[in-house]
Amino acid sequence: MAFFMGLSGLVCGRITPWGPSETAMQASPSPALIEQSRRNAKRLAKQADIPLNQAQDQIAQSFGFGNWSQFAKARDDKPASIPAPAPAPRGPRRYLHGDQDERNPAVYYCAECDFFGEPDHFERPHRVPHGERALSAIERFQRSPSDYTSIGHRPENPPNILQPDIEAEKLARAAREAARGPFHRWIEQQRDRDDPVGDLAYDVMRDKRFPTGVQSLKEATQYLGSGMGRRDAVKALKQAWREFEATVV
Repeated sequence: MAFFMGLSGLVCGRITPWGPSETAMQASPSPALIEQSRRNAKRLAKQADIPLNQAQDQIAQSFGFGNWSQFAKARDDKPASIPAPAPAPRGPRRYLHGDQDERNPAVYYCAECDFFGEPDHFERPHRVPHGERALSAIERFQRSPSDYTSIGHRPENPPNILQPDIEAEKLARAAREAARGPFHRWIEQQRDRDDPVGDLAYDVMRDKRFPTGVQSLKEATQYLGSGMGRRDAVKALKQAWREFEATVV
């Protein structure tokens, strides 16, 4: 039985029949990529509340450079030439949220809208925050790459326009983890129980608004509220708190 609902991120990818380019990105970034990265660094600095130079270094490192200075100095100022023919297809491709399109570097895959959009598309609000969705997709891919390769291969190290949002989400997750209190850590261990406390634990860990630093039963009860739909949850919470207090030395 689920007592209360929380938001959950969706993880999905896009499969296309296109083959990969010869490399995931040029060794020397183009002026356009550097300019886009400069804007992304400003977004990251604002979202993560960190100095701009730190955000720039994080963006540069996401492209394989040691710092922003190395990234900016490596720019390729050669005039654009006639593009080479696309390589022969090598099987279906799988894209994650924010991945750059191999055939058209000007667009990126949006998993929520299921299409490739230009950078300004990702400036608009979506149902699931971009950083949360992109990071969840990457983590799932890293845990079980075989789940993806059976139906399509993700391009090798594809540039992702949401890298600033991903870095900000990592920092936010680290802050949430540091803010977790003893009860929240204890209840996480009860999720597999086949009883009301286990049901409560499952819902608590899914609810991103639950006060993770809760220090008292009163505070937790106030969050759950009152009414017919909450009575069972409050009852389970009281049982859980009694068990939790019994473990505290």
